[in-house]
Amino acid sequence: MNTAKKAEVEFIEIAQDGDLKRKQRAVTDAVRRSYPNCGPVHLYRTADGRIGFQISLNLATGERKVLDDVYKIIMKALGERRGRRLGPKTVQTKLRLPEPVYAALKRAAEESNVTLSRFVAGLAAKELRNQIRL
Repeated sequence: MNTAKKAEVEFIEIAQDGDLKRKQRAVTDAVRRSYPNCGPVHLYRTADGRIGFQISLNLATGERKVLDDVYKIIMKALGERRGRRLGPKTVQTKLRLPEPVYAALKRAAEESNVTLSRFVAGLAAKELRNQIRL
């Protein structure tokens, strides 16, 4: 029996963002004030709007705090902060679903690589659009 865990791979789609490209130099300078031996910071935006970065930085085992500090420096230089992404405000709801329906929804959401909430919201939006056309 093979009990080796499959490696999980997440693909991200990078979108062009000239504004982030222009800010790379300033962000690199901000990081180098605290960590002068780091490489240049490369910024990108994913297709779903998240900001990411790539940086070369030598760390020893257990220096997780340095990564957190670098992250804070970069986000501060960009004027961004953690939290909810831009978009429509969401409202928490509670649904009472039969277990087979819940299991089917959860499976379908996993196969679509989205959260259960996002999957159900898509189904509800589609159903509402269909009802409005009637």
